[in-house]
Amino acid sequence: MRRLGMIVWTVAALGGTIAVWWLSSYIETLTALAETDRAAALVLFRTRALPALLAVIAVAVVSGGVLLRQGLQIARTRERGGRTVGNIVAVAGFLLAAVPLALISIVLYLLRRG
Repeated sequence: MRRLGMIVWTVAALGGTIAVWWLSSYIETLTALAETDRAAALVLFRTRALPALLAVIAVAVVSGGVLLRQGLQIARTRERGGRTVGNIVAVAGFLLAAVPLALISIVLYLLRRG
């Protein structure tokens, strides 16, 4: 069961890495396009890049939630070292979920304003 879990996490991490790489290269292309045609770049961002960005954020939030949950379970142990490790994993999970949500909130706010 642990082996299957490691395989799933590895595949998810690899897929996320590829998605983030593709998304960043696409955003670079849109940035170059924005220098000549800002309206077209904005339309392409809203229709193509934003849904991909939301999918990457959804994966980050789910992964962060799982890490937070596992960290809290580990932190409930009686061992002092287990509590410390559990707290570190829980904080990492919280940050993995919270930071992308905060960033997408800023992006959506700026898109509404502009």
